[in-house]
Amino acid sequence: MVERRLGLEDEVQQIFKHKDNGSDFLLSGGAGSGKTFSLVEIINQSLLENPTDRIACITYTNAAVNEIEGRIQHANLIVSTIHKFLWDNIKSFQIELKKVLTELINEKTHKGLILSEHVDSDFFTGKTIQYKEYVLIKEGIISHDEILILANIMFEKYPKLCRIVQDKFKLILIDEYQDSVTRC
Repeated sequence: MVERRLGLEDEVQQIFKHKDNGSDFLLSGGAGSGKTFSLVEIINQSLLENPTDRIACITYTNAAVNEIEGRIQHANLIVSTIHKFLWDNIKSFQIELKKVLTELINEKTHKGLILSEHVDSDFFTGKTIQYKEYVLIKEGIISHDEILILANIMFEKYPKLCRIVQDKFKLILIDEYQDSVTRC
């Protein structure tokens, strides 16, 4: 594979050393320093070497999603916001979502999840937890802030979720990682 990597930027070469060793890496730099260019090079090279591998590229805004998708498109590349990525990976676990959401409501320590009354374990029975642009907790509707809180707790509480995500994607790249709160 090394012969195919000729011509890549030095920092991308270093990243591939970490990737080849199975270790995490961090690419940091100021605005305009070429981080997105390097990110695209990493994705392109990874797909060139292993075109059947699934890669996730997670970012914080739809504008960043559009920018990355504008530079590279591949059937095995998923580019999404952190909110959409997290929701896509937890939405099928409705029992666990309802349990964690009920616990958060009863804790009354998380902004946006406060209800005036205590709720019991069957509070969300017959409802599907949904992710929308607004919050209506009593109806099981959550939004951006709740996704981050719920996913963080669910990935900590249910390690199987981390293993599922790790099995889905050979490589997970997080753009603007400082804005995210969940780590597997």
